[in-house]
Amino acid sequence: MELVAAQEAALKEAQREAALASVERDRAIRALQGSVRNHETELAARSVALMDAEERIKDMATKLESLRALLVSEKEAWQTTILNVEEKWRIKCEELEAQVNKAATAGLDEGLKSLQMTYEKLKEEHEAFQDMAKSMIEEKDKEITRLLDDNSNLRKSLLAKHQAEKDSNQASKKQDTTVPVVAAAEQQILLLARQQAQREEELARCQRHIQALQDEIDELKRENQLHMQQETALKDEFRNMERERKRDGVDMTYVKNVILKLLETGEVEALLPVIGTLLQFSPEEIRKCQETYNSAPDVPLSGAAAVVDAAASAPRSLFSRFTFS
Repeated sequence: MELVAAQEAALKEAQREAALASVERDRAIRALQGSVRNHETELAARSVALMDAEERIKDMATKLESLRALLVSEKEAWQTTILNVEEKWRIKCEELEAQVNKAATAGLDEGLKSLQMTYEKLKEEHEAFQDMAKSMIEEKDKEITRLLDDNSNLRKSLLAKHQAEKDSNQASKKQDTTVPVVAAAEQQILLLARQQAQREEELARCQRHIQALQDEIDELKRENQLHMQQETALKDEFRNMERERKRDGVDMTYVKNVILKLLETGEVEALLPVIGTLLQFSPEEIRKCQETYNSAPDVPLSGAAAVVDAAASAPRSLFSRFTFS
């Protein structure tokens, strides 16, 4: 009986523990269900937030693409505008350069023409004054010769009269006639001396005027030479600018290939004009290159030495003719 009572007590205790365990299980199940519901709620909220974020990302991506397309279009528009502005300013610069060169050339030509006209005019005046001076000198020489002849004839006549009067032994008549003749001769000599002085003074004045004209002609020649030098310098500068402008658009790959071919083959006569055209050499530079190439004659060799040296020096045929510094 005691055993049955103990077993019943143990059974009751087991039932009580089972009931407690069942209560705990139910409580745990309810807690688990609450946690699941909370987790599902959180998952739903997170899904909604994620969908909202995806929508925002899509909107931002769309806006970014539109902004990128707008930026590309604006960039292309700006590039087109810049190219148009550069082309417009380049055309304006070329027009201004042409106008400046034309104005400078026209001004120099007009100044040169005016200087040439002034030079010709002064030259004509100089020649006219020279002719006048020569004619005056000739007239003066003729007048001096005539005066000398008149003086000589007058002296001869006076001596003849004096001798005739002396032979006639008429002293009184001789004295009366000799004095007026001598006085008249002295007056004529004084008059001729005054005329000679006036002519010499006029001749000196003409010579001074001729010298002044000659100095002015020399000054005009110097100015003309200076203008010609300035015109030559401006033309050279304009040609250099044109060559630099043309040199900017040269294909450097083609230039490299031409130079390589020149160095490999040494065909200076055929390739030098090509390089000169590509790099816009001036006529003076081309002439110097040709003179340098022609001034280094090839030394002929004989026999086997010629064959060996030809094989050794063939790749350096161009460098043997030019000296680089």
